Amino acid sequence: MIVLEHQHDDPAGLVGEWLSARGISWATVPTADPQPAPAAPAAIITLGSSHSAYAEEPRWIPRHVSLLRAALAVGTPILGICFGAQALALAGGGTVAPAARPEVGWVSPGSVHAELRGPWLAWHFDAIELPPGARELARSDDALHAYALGRSLGLQFHPEVTPAIWRSWATGSPEVVERYAGDPAEFAAGVEARAEQVRGRVFTLLDWWREWLGGAAVFGMAN
Repeated sequence: MIVLEHQHDDPAGLVGEWLSARGISWATVPTADPQPAPAAPAAIITLGSSHSAYAEEPRWIPRHVSLLRAALAVGTPILGICFGAQALALAGGGTVAPAARPEVGWVSPGSVHAELRGPWLAWHFDAIELPPGARELARSDDALHAYALGRSLGLQFHPEVTPAIWRSWATGSPEVVERYAGDPAEFAAGVEARAEQVRGRVFTLLDWWREWLGGAAVFGMAN
């Protein structure tokens, strides 16, 4: 399993905690490093970025979309998170464009799957239109939040975010938090207060994802 990290302030966080807790071998690969062959890992997790997935610069962005397109072609499962979900959509022939209403803060998308309902933390300014053949799995009033594309899953929200990750984002852009979510310090305190609940939801969600893919064996593990 590889986790593609696009910037230092959005690491694997709770997703990494889940991988380690479930005994899944994984490694972080910074986007600036040479990228793996698409069929090499058991699965690819691609994380968030402050960039837009449709941008041509920095040059790693179109290279990243091309990597995901190649991974889709050979059937390597991908879990795309926020920017990663947008890049996955582009790789599958969908579109991504500026959102009519950005979402920063808590979101509770509607879904027939209880594992996807949240509330989750969101921080996005672009919105996804489904790729051909994809299935919508969750949506808020303002955006698509989860979809399935073959064996791959795109999540517009951020299951990886810990209180420390949120604080780093809010410290860097307090005006964004204030505009969309209210007082940054109060909101950060709320994130801290919900930390254990969120961690439990993330583990439930990722366990569901693993079973959806076919169980532990898909990651080279015994059941």
